[in-house]
Amino acid sequence: MKRIHHLLAAVLASTVLAQGALAAQITNADVIKLLEAGMPEEVVLEAIENGRGRFDTSANALIALKAKGATPNVLKAMLQAGGTGDKTSAAPRAKAAGGYNPEEITMILDGKSSTMQYIIPQHRTAARALGFGGMATYASLSGEHAQRRITGTPEFIVSVPRNAQATNYLTLANFAVRRNGTREVMTGGGYMSYSSGIHKSRVVPVKSEALPDQSAAREGFMLYKITPEKPLERGEYALVLYTGEMRTAGFFAQAANSYFDFGVD
Repeated sequence: MKRIHHLLAAVLASTVLAQGALAAQITNADVIKLLEAGMPEEVVLEAIENGRGRFDTSANALIALKAKGATPNVLKAMLQAGGTGDKTSAAPRAKAAGGYNPEEITMILDGKSSTMQYIIPQHRTAARALGFGGMATYASLSGEHAQRRITGTPEFIVSVPRNAQATNYLTLANFAVRRNGTREVMTGGGYMSYSSGIHKSRVVPVKSEALPDQSAAREGFMLYKITPEKPLERGEYALVLYTGEMRTAGFFAQAANSYFDFGVD
């Protein structure tokens, strides 16, 4: 009987330990929470070492972590701990490509990163207020809603030409949904005079910050973290890169600006 009790106790202890191990699972989002809380590097490293790592270790995910303040030791610990990302191909791909692809934007939301690809809008010119408001030009995206849907306010990692200021290279715009099944912003117009650029009523203020570590940037580019100044309301948006107006040698073959669209639900 005593032996049975010992066996039961051992089984119970192993079950508790197993449950504890499961509860100690740690992900990219957990590491970002620790970094944002200002935890010392040694605390973050201990959490990674003692937890069951389920890390996204793709190139974009590592860039996103670096933007949040992850040190080289933290990134190395996450790579060694194992994860769900494409660990075998991410580093060779980044090395072979020569760094972060300027034709892509990384969106960071709730500690998770994803790659955004650009689209080229259609343009139309029309009279405003039956002609009394002058003529206006609009950038139009097909469909009333973007395919990429999110909840919350994201951050972005953008590759900006070194000869350009980040705030002049990009604009975060809120699009109007039209009854003809498109999303639009006015990009030029006026009554007595004509001005160009996305109308200020549609511009969403953002903060830009150069990443401390530029090792993943392509030659001639710098990586910036772009953060909306206020939480985004429900609606249709696009981060617009002025690739048709500024020099981006070797990228963006089309002589047009690039729109990275998404919707907030």
